[in-house]
Amino acid sequence: MKYLVYLPLVAGALLLGWQLLPESTPPANAPALTSSKHQAPATALPPPTALTATHTATPPLPSSLRGTEVDGRLQVDADGNLLINDQLRHLFDYYLSANGEETPAQAQQRIRQQLNQQLDEPARAQALTIFEHYLGYLQAVAELEQAFPVLDDLDALWAREEAVQRLRASLFDPAVHQAFFAGEEVYNRFTLERLTINRNPDLDADQRAAAVEALRESLPAEMQELLVPQLHQDLRRETLALQEHNAAPQQIRDLRLNLVGPEATARLEALDQQRAEWQQRVSDFNRERDAILQQPGLAEQDKQAAIDALLQERFAANEQLRIASQSKR
Repeated sequence: MKYLVYLPLVAGALLLGWQLLPESTPPANAPALTSSKHQAPATALPPPTALTATHTATPPLPSSLRGTEVDGRLQVDADGNLLINDQLRHLFDYYLSANGEETPAQAQQRIRQQLNQQLDEPARAQALTIFEHYLGYLQAVAELEQAFPVLDDLDALWAREEAVQRLRASLFDPAVHQAFFAGEEVYNRFTLERLTINRNPDLDADQRAAAVEALRESLPAEMQELLVPQLHQDLRRETLALQEHNAAPQQIRDLRLNLVGPEATARLEALDQQRAEWQQRVSDFNRERDAILQQPGLAEQDKQAAIDALLQERFAANEQLRIASQSKR
């Protein structure tokens, strides 16, 4: 079975690598950038406000952004320096995500205006510098993708990930690199290590699951927390894909073991069993209810009384509410 877990490695770059050419080069003497560590207490600025359609410098907002809250917050320290964290990247990506609804130049202009409106110096110049670097990064990643097509090949995937990390290190200050991409890089490397384990022909399913669990537990606690949401998202997506192809139960079990480990797999299997038992009880009830409804010569009120008695016999009070809720759908 071929797993689809290598796909997240290219998703981030493909999401925004859409001919975003930097419109200006980063300033030669950019103000010093500060990381979120070892600096004065942060000052949270008011939440960014989406640029209105009536702003004279920009056209109306793309339809996908109208009525939404701007993603990402801007923060400065007590000295007015920009705090570097992932919120800044979220702000960039929020506007750049309107791919196809407006030109890259329009999206870039919105971001520059947002930074100019929300920040004072020196944070403003620092944020604008990072944004120019980010645009250069997106363009470089788009070009790099040409050299690393999506292949189900571990060596090619490792080469691509290492090339992307070298690119980021060459374009960004270490603090920006860490804030923008640390979680993504941890997940990508974990995914590649996991693929390496899964494709080891010398390991059986239980040994692979144990090796993946050990790999996950070897990460720092905060890094393990970063992995959880993506792992469960992958599990849902890949489970649906297997179910659509009528995969055997063992294939789904192997997928769970590889993604979330034996303990979580046991919990999921117990939940599956509970759901199956519930569905069987509901099916039995529906069959007997239909038989009551089809009895000739029985008054409607008697039919309803018989159904109510059956419901009380088969289900607890809280379960009866659940049945009633499902009937209303």
